Amino acid sequence: MNSVVIAVEGISDEGAVRSILKEFGLSVSMVQGKGGKSSLLKKLHSYNQAAKFMPWFVLVDMDSADDCVVANVRAWLPIPADLMVFRVAVAELESWLLADREAIAEFLGVSVSKVPRNPDSLRDPKQEIINLARKSRRRDIREGLVPRPNSGASVGPTYASDIREFGLRLWRPRIAADESPSLARCLQRVEQLATTLADR
Repeated sequence: MNSVVIAVEGISDEGAVRSILKEFGLSVSMVQGKGGKSSLLKKLHSYNQAAKFMPWFVLVDMDSADDCVVANVRAWLPIPADLMVFRVAVAELESWLLADREAIAEFLGVSVSKVPRNPDSLRDPKQEIINLARKSRRRDIREGLVPRPNSGASVGPTYASDIREFGLRLWRPRIAADESPSLARCLQRVEQLATTLADR
């Protein structure tokens, strides 16, 4: 099995990226980043240099469904290396997770009818997950994902680890791609990388 170095904004993204690679018979050799978007983008040139010699998958959030993905990608990484997959989630990775409506509903303990369609159009997918968690039938989800009153936190205490595990264990990338065009494009690019590696 060919392995890929991945770089993500935080640990919550890692599970989904591993699942995407697994769909195409790829494994993860090392995890880089995890210091937020600005830190990752500062290191992007170095990552791209390394991708001349080994395969890389780098994922960042767009953070706004209104921004132009193509323009930002060209500005951030004008000439990607042959073994570089640089993708942008619209608007956040959470939009890709919400796109597997049945799995996220089961995980959060809510009715699938409450999970929105067209997740790429959501302005704040992470907040959408937190709002759904508030309605959960499961106490552990409500207490883990929803920020505690007056804590000043934007997410609950186990949000990052719980979302990582959901992306790794329950989320289905190919099912989700039917609801998320940006995820579908990501899967196409990873498939191209897998084919390139298989031919080497």
